Amino acid sequence: MEYTAENLEKAVTLFYRTEAGQQAEAHQWLTEAQNSPQAWSFVWELLSPHRNSEVQFFAATTLHTKLMKHWNEVPEDHYELLKKRILEAIINYAMGPKIVLNRLCITLSAYIIHTVPTHWPNAFEELVSSFQPQHLPNVEPERVIWILLEILTVIPEEFQSTLLAVSQRMRVRTVLQDVSKDILKVVEMCLMPLPSAGFDMLNLTTYLNAARCASAWIQLGGLNIDDCTSVMNLLINLTCFAYWNKTDPECMSPEEMELMEVTVEALTTIIQHPHTNRYHNHVMKCSADMLYKFEKILECERNSPESNKDIVANLYGLLVTIADVHSKIFINNLKSENVDEQRISFDFFNSILKCTNLPGLYPVDESSSTLTFGFWYTLQDDILSLETAECAQLLLMIKPYYRDLVCIMLRKSMFPLNEDGDWSLDDKEVFRCYRQDIADTFIYCYNVLNLEMLDILNSKLIEALHKNNTSVVPPPIQWNEVETCLHAFGAIAESIELENLYLPKLMVTIKEIPFTDLHKKVMASALETVGSYSDWITEHPEMLENVLPLVISALDKPEVATSATMALKDLTHSCQKYLLPYADHILLAAQSALQGGALKLAECSRLMYSIGKVLSILPVPRIMDYLNIILAPSFKEMQDLLNVEPSPAVKTSLITRLKVLSSLFNSLCVKKSQTHIIEQPTVLVMQNTMPLYKVIGEKYCTSGDVMEELSILLKYVVTTLLEDCTPLINDILQLVVTVYRECPQSNILMVAKTVVIMFGHEEEFRAITQQLLHEIVSTTLQMCAQLNSANQLAEKTDVLEGFFAMMAQLIKKLPQVVFASGIDTAALFQCAVLCLSLPETQTLKLCTSFLVNFISQSRDTAQANIVQNYGESLVLRILINLGNTAPRSSVEIFSDLLLALNKKYCDNLSRWLNALLAQEDFPSPRISRQQKENFIKLVLREKANKRKLSDSVLEFTLICRGILREDPNMP
Repeated sequence: MEYTAENLEKAVTLFYRTEAGQQAEAHQWLTEAQNSPQAWSFVWELLSPHRNSEVQFFAATTLHTKLMKHWNEVPEDHYELLKKRILEAIINYAMGPKIVLNRLCITLSAYIIHTVPTHWPNAFEELVSSFQPQHLPNVEPERVIWILLEILTVIPEEFQSTLLAVSQRMRVRTVLQDVSKDILKVVEMCLMPLPSAGFDMLNLTTYLNAARCASAWIQLGGLNIDDCTSVMNLLINLTCFAYWNKTDPECMSPEEMELMEVTVEALTTIIQHPHTNRYHNHVMKCSADMLYKFEKILECERNSPESNKDIVANLYGLLVTIADVHSKIFINNLKSENVDEQRISFDFFNSILKCTNLPGLYPVDESSSTLTFGFWYTLQDDILSLETAECAQLLLMIKPYYRDLVCIMLRKSMFPLNEDGDWSLDDKEVFRCYRQDIADTFIYCYNVLNLEMLDILNSKLIEALHKNNTSVVPPPIQWNEVETCLHAFGAIAESIELENLYLPKLMVTIKEIPFTDLHKKVMASALETVGSYSDWITEHPEMLENVLPLVISALDKPEVATSATMALKDLTHSCQKYLLPYADHILLAAQSALQGGALKLAECSRLMYSIGKVLSILPVPRIMDYLNIILAPSFKEMQDLLNVEPSPAVKTSLITRLKVLSSLFNSLCVKKSQTHIIEQPTVLVMQNTMPLYKVIGEKYCTSGDVMEELSILLKYVVTTLLEDCTPLINDILQLVVTVYRECPQSNILMVAKTVVIMFGHEEEFRAITQQLLHEIVSTTLQMCAQLNSANQLAEKTDVLEGFFAMMAQLIKKLPQVVFASGIDTAALFQCAVLCLSLPETQTLKLCTSFLVNFISQSRDTAQANIVQNYGESLVLRILINLGNTAPRSSVEIFSDLLLALNKKYCDNLSRWLNALLAQEDFPSPRISRQQKENFIKLVLREKANKRKLSDSVLEFTLICRGILREDPNMP
């Protein structure tokens, strides 16, 4: 259909006013119209005032799209005419519709980015001069200012999103930074209160746009905080005006709230700009001004029964940002002899502490305390990075704040007593994440307080358990007070190393907690805390008698089984050598819990891991006795499952049993002594059950889920037993080959790669590993040939990714084994080149990894002739991908290939590039001969600097695709 104004108008109407199917067709056709050269003509017809607003908006959007993506289609002698028509359109739409006017303002901004400084050097002077109320008498003065600010605001945004040649981008950035001070003066004028009346909400729109404009230009980096002082003062005062002069004393109107949000956002942008750190005095002056003015507002909100959460979040967000970004300045103030400077730092810390301590529970009653956690990390991290003496002095000064912080967070992390009844699922999830943030912050507190924190936690825990114990009828224990202390102890476990005073007390206290009288969360937290201290218990094995009974007794309690199995897994992993006296108790309890049938799959897997760890310290005969009891039911069930027809339920059952067995094989390994040769129990179990795995491989080879679990099981057997698994290698590799030959898949390749890396260099297994590689490579090449002939190669990208990931690793680590396997290396190389035509980035990355390793090893492994014979086809594929077919995100991937070729085959690469790029219109008609020659020089120049090469390749790609036009200043 022809791109006429009438047809386009009909298509726009269809898009907005029909059902989904017709909408999609209309959208596709309209997108094609936007990308067509005719768009430069029809947009002006569609911008006619008699068209409806939807058509006008489409026209304005099209014009912006053309400037963004197809600037190279505009001849230089048309620049002035285009500018004139855009300006005329803005004036014609000055009074609306606003959506069209906004898009036209963005369009003019895009035009400015493309034409400064070469074609419109004084763009900003003309812009500010043109859009003055006196020059546009037919337009309302407020709207003229709105248009000016709208254009100015989006210029920095357009600069960030517009693709420009590197040299042009640098020139444009320089111009923008040079004019930024002048733009800020325009903003100041717009924010200035009236001499007699002060700020006026009638100017709300101007205030909002001016603040947004300031934010946008400050982010460019051309302004310093001393340039922004006047604007900051105006924004601070405007923020206070919006709050203290609100029309309704009880609450702010949406307009007043928006003004406060925008001014605070602008202040945040200014104060967190990286350059501000250089201006200590300006930062402190402005920060103090904001703190003392905004603290009055915050105090008013904290004392209000109906506190406005948005106001609190906005102002505290700004104050915390100031303290976080400029923490070094506030730390230096602490060392200052100037009392006022010290006071400002202490007042900031107190303000942030008040934010952390906001009344109520997060996120139901308040939503701002979480803002402060990053600051508490930054403060201690900056101080701890200082020299020892200086650090010690400053730690003494901030310890009071962190002591208070510990107590505050103990309160804030408490579960509500009625959480199960009143909280929504979303609230519970947000609170769970909040507690994790608090757990991290407890670590920062411990970094500052060390043993003082353990003293606080120990005291609080004892107090919660024995509060008012002297009374005749002591009140019931508040379970959430106990739980929050245990949570805090668990949070700092990894930070504590040698500690012999408070942690033994903790373990004794945990033993004495009356769990049956308290909420289940208390036991869950106690178990998690025990697990988190498993490394410490390794150094204090006498503590096992305090904590193991609790862990063992909790295994059969479904409500805490997750925490119990995690704690047992930690203890059996860390304290394995001390568990012999408890082995039978653990194994019997674990067996009972497994047979109970109430555990979830993850809990069963963790429990089986613990069983493996405990069994590993027993004599082999006893191990086999336990295994016969524990595993016999599972293998019987697996045999029964394999005797019936496959179904989703059968597959799920098989997967469950394979997962549980994998956990056992991941941990069961008997340590050998120098005098005794022990046959590993896992080997005996595997030898007896290998027929089952072979049947699974044959029957379920097309089921990715089942094969994934079987592969994990086999991998664990190999990696856990290491050289002790040699009796199983032949069977495992036969299973791998059978499965892969029947149905190529990436899961089973994981096993093959592990075995070859571990045993490929050993003479005993060299023949079988080489045979394995030969089979896998032959099967894969055959699969690729069949798929390619049917144009279906993209359907097996997961297999290709796994295959080339394996081959890349093997060529890197065992090149001699790979190239001695009798594989067709020429076909393998060509297959990898063929796969570079696939669109998936991950596939490209892994094929490239293989090719890079192949090229790097080729001269040392007599494979140079392969690269020399087929390297040109590789370079051809790279150029085609760069020219138009590959996703732009993959450019860096191809840079790796060019770098590898240039290191090992520089002369060949030069010949191939010159020959291929000599073709006219290749790889794109948009790139000139001069640009191709320049690209070849840049590529051949780089043999080490990947970043520079990536920049050159990216620019080549963007020029080929018409996103960058030829840079007249390019050499």
